Amino acid sequence: MEQDGLVTLSEALEAPVVFTVEAESAVPEMLITIFGEYKKTPLVLHVVWRRRNAPATAELAQFGGKKVKQYWDPESKTPSTGGRLRINGKLIELERLALRMGLARAAAFPQ
Repeated sequence: MEQDGLVTLSEALEAPVVFTVEAESAVPEMLITIFGEYKKTPLVLHVVWRRRNAPATAELAQFGGKKVKQYWDPESKTPSTGGRLRINGKLIELERLALRMGLARAAAFPQ
């Protein structure tokens, strides 16, 4: 899968669909699976690694694909999503129905 390189942030990221990773933890498979259902939409998942050390290549590979952009925020300027997905400024729980509804709404009514 092709993907853009990791971008280092110098200021908070403002994007329609954002997920932050604060620590070394398991990647939410449900998020990756359900976001994959929207690959024919203009949505792009912005993953922000909010920690001092840059993510390893293996970690970056967990969020693969052309519709994913990854950022390293060593100064944690981007607000945490607290294990949820931020869609157009609203935090969405990582639950199947909530994710599908939030992503469908974002695809239908982009901001």
